[in-house]
Parts: sequence; C-alpha cells; structure tokens
Amino acid sequence: MLVVLCSVPNISVFAQETQAAEESKEVKPAQPAQELKPFTTIDPTIPLDQLKIMVRPLTKQELQVEADAWFKLLHNKARQIAAARLGVKKTNEAISTSDDRQALESLKKAESVQQTADKIAKETEEELMQKAQENLGLDSAVDAAKPDQSSTEQAAADQNTTEGEPADSSAQTGNAAKAATPDEDSTPTHAAEVMKEQILVNLTKLQDERTALSDRLEVVLASLSLKGGDVESYRKYIAAVSGIDLDTSDASAAWYGIKGWIVSKEGGQRMSWNLGKFLVILLITWLVARIGSAIMRWVLERKVRLTQLAENLISSTIKNIIFLIGFAIALTALEIDVTPLLAAIGATGLVVGLALQGTLSNFASGLMILINRPFDVGNVVTAGGITGTVKQMNLVSTTFRTFDNQTIHVPNNSIWNNVITNITANKVRRVDLEFSIGYDDDFEQAEQIIKEVLDEHELVLKDPAAVVVTHALADSSVNIVCRPWAKTENWWDVKTSVTREVKRRFDQAGISIPFPQQDIHVYSAEALTGKNAELSKK
Repeated sequence: MLVVLCSVPNISVFAQETQAAEESKEVKPAQPAQELKPFTTIDPTIPLDQLKIMVRPLTKQELQVEADAWFKLLHNKARQIAAARLGVKKTNEAISTSDDRQALESLKKAESVQQTADKIAKETEEELMQKAQENLGLDSAVDAAKPDQSSTEQAAADQNTTEGEPADSSAQTGNAAKAATPDEDSTPTHAAEVMKEQILVNLTKLQDERTALSDRLEVVLASLSLKGGDVESYRKYIAAVSGIDLDTSDASAAWYGIKGWIVSKEGGQRMSWNLGKFLVILLITWLVARIGSAIMRWVLERKVRLTQLAENLISSTIKNIIFLIGFAIALTALEIDVTPLLAAIGATGLVVGLALQGTLSNFASGLMILINRPFDVGNVVTAGGITGTVKQMNLVSTTFRTFDNQTIHVPNNSIWNNVITNITANKVRRVDLEFSIGYDDDFEQAEQIIKEVLDEHELVLKDPAAVVVTHALADSSVNIVCRPWAKTENWWDVKTSVTREVKRRFDQAGISIPFPQQDIHVYSAEALTGKNAELSKK
C-alpha cells in the first residue's frame, strides 16, 4: 500500500511574505545626489589628445566641474605670475634705493608675495589631485602605497642636499630670498639683482605652465560648448591672462622676457612649430588646389563637354574653394579660432546681401550665361555695347579684348539684359559688299568683273555659291550687290581683298564709281545789285 505524504503550506506565513513583497515594490526615498568631483586634473600635464578622449563621454554637469577645476589651476598660476612680476618691481625698488634698510624691506615684501601665491597654488593643486583620486577610487591605493612620512622627509632632504636644485617655483623663491640676504661680502643691491634674475627665470617657466593649463582648459571648454555649456566667461579670462607683458621701462626685464619666450617650449618653439605647420599646410593646399582644378578641367573636357568658358569658371572656382578651406585649416595651425569669424560672416550675411544686390545680380546673370552658353572664350561678340573677343569670365563680369587691344570688363548683368550678338559662333559667314557704277557704264561688264574676282580668290568658298546681282538704281549710281561666303576666320581678309581687287579691275576697264557732286554758282556784287533793281521794278 502506497502512502503519499503531502504538506500543506501555512496560509498565514504565505500572506506575510506576499505583504512584504508588495511593500518592497514601494518607491524608496531618493538618496542624496553624490557630489561631482573632477578627475582629469589628477595630472595637470596630461597630454592634450588623452584629455580629449577623457572629456568626450562626460555630461554637461561633469564638464562644468572639470572646467572649474582647470580654471582654479589657471587662476592660481596667473596669481603666481602676478606675484613674480610684483617681485620684479620690488627688487627694482631695492636696486634703485640707496637705503639698505628700505632695500631689505622691499626684498622681504617680494619674498612674502611670491611665497603666498606659491602656497595657494600648491594647496589648490593638492586639493584637486585629492578629489581626482577620490573620484577614480585611487585614494585608498595611494594611501596604501604612500611611504612613511619620516622616510619621505629624509629622502627629500637627501635629494635636495645631493641635487642642490629647487623642485618648484616656491623653492626657487626661497633660494632667491636666501641669495637676497646680504652677507659680509655682499650688499642688498647685489642681492636684489641676484633675486631679480632668478625671479625672471622663474617667470618664464610660470608662463609656460600657464600656457599649458590654458590649452587643457580650452579642450574642456570645447567639449562643454558642444554640449550646451556657457564658456564665454572662461575664454574671456584666458584671453585676459594670456600673452607676455614687457615692461619697456625695465630693459633687463624686457630682455629676459623676450629671450625666455623665444627659447621656451610653450613660446618661441611653439610659435616656430605652428608657423612651420602653417606654411606646410598652405603649400599642400596649393598643390591640392592645382591638382583638383586640373582633374576637374579634364573631366569637364572629356566627359561633360561644356564650353571653355564654363570649364575655366568651374575649375577656377574649385581651386579657390579648396584654397579657402586649406587657408582656414592653416589658420587653426596658428591657434587662431576661425569659429567667431565664420559666425560673424553668417550674422552679417543679410546686411552683406543687401549691400551687394548689384553683385548678386551679376552673379545670377553669370549663371544664366553659363547655362544658356550664348558665347565662349575666343568668340567675337557684341554685348553690353562692346564689340570684341571674349577672353575670360567670372561670376561677376566678362572680359573683352577689343580690336584696338583694349581690355574691357563688362558686368554680366549688362550683358544678359541686352542683345547678345555672337559674330563668330558659326564656322562660315557671308561677306556683304555693294559696288556702285555710273549710269553710263556697262553694268553687265561690271558684274562679270566682280564674278571673275570672286572665282580667282582662294579664300572665297565655292559652296555656298556667291551672289552678284544688280540691286538698285539709285539717284546717281547703279548699285551691284556682291555676297560671297568665307570661313569665319577669313571674313575680314575676303572683305578687304575683294574690295581692293574690284576697284583695281574697274579702273582698268574704265568703269567709274560715282561720288556726290555739288555745283557752286559765283555772282559778282554789281550783278547782284542790278538783278535786285530789276526785281524791285517788277
């Protein structure tokens, strides 16, 4: 006999578990937001490319914190520079005074100002580094790896004793202060000169560090601006504290400033490198523009088969656009921000458009000429009141070369809004000539002479055949029309040579060419008086 044992769940326990599950579904109160801390400032000398990677995924709020942290570093560095410059002023006072007590007081003030600025900068850097370590979770690891304080102090003392060089600007200031303390063989003035020299050397290093911090802050600001942050105040501050100030009243300080900037990594070396990149980019752009223009011209000639006028315009436009883009890129190599320039161009677009209505009209007319192609380069055209050979065209004007070798630029609007006569558009043209003979001359003989001249002329086309007919009986002449055909390039030669040969043949045949005549009757005064008297009697 099989016995099945079944257990029945406790209903009360099941109900309690269900109630607990329902309570767990209730929304718990929100925990206070964790304070955002910077982490990119853990290394103030971080390479720019690495910094760009680090700030790319950050949100607007996180980037704001990072920007504030880098701004603090830059602000303190600017204070250190200001303190160093003030120290130079104080050392100048010590050098110029003859009172040893006043000189020592000026040196102490210079030392105090610099030490205060260095202390604040060091504390700020340590604070930001600590926050960065906490944000990255490195604070515990750093504490564990931190050596014993006594051994650290002993190692630092040994290192300073061995190397004999200060580690930072505050140490350099301390050494300068020691050098500024006169001993038995020195004077306060000599000590001030030594201190001034060390401050000027340190000032160059501080300016390099400031430039490096400005670059890193700009990286953060660029990312913050893309994500909707307000960065104008930061950039105004960067512009205000950037550059070097030369005191022209202090020749030694000005010389140290110039020399230090030239040899510094963030100064003259950086500018030389940027200038080299600028020139290389311009050279590459020039080569690319020429190659691109040549390729475009080849494509238009072989594939599209446009007019030479359109080919020249399109290829030159492509070349100019490439060069303009390359020039903008080259300006960025000089660390010139072209964004405000582009924004200014966009903002003033309406004003410029209203001011250049005539130019825009010429631009539109130029496009219509290119599309409709009424003429091409090398054509002899009458347009805009000018007759000449078309030399070139841009989107604003067309250049003509007249037959007396004048170069005339005609606005495209004047050409398109008037009648355009393309004299050399066709390969063959008719030469219209008219010869007049007297009524006493044999017109049939004259026609035969003209036909013989045309038959003998090598530039006159046989097909279409020339037309020679007596056209009109004028007041004093019989007019014979002569209409031979010639190639367009031979039109002028045929016109002049046929006219010359017909005149020569007419002269040989004794055929006259009438010309206007006027009869003049001359009367004497006596005759006029007698005539008037006879008229009065009547």
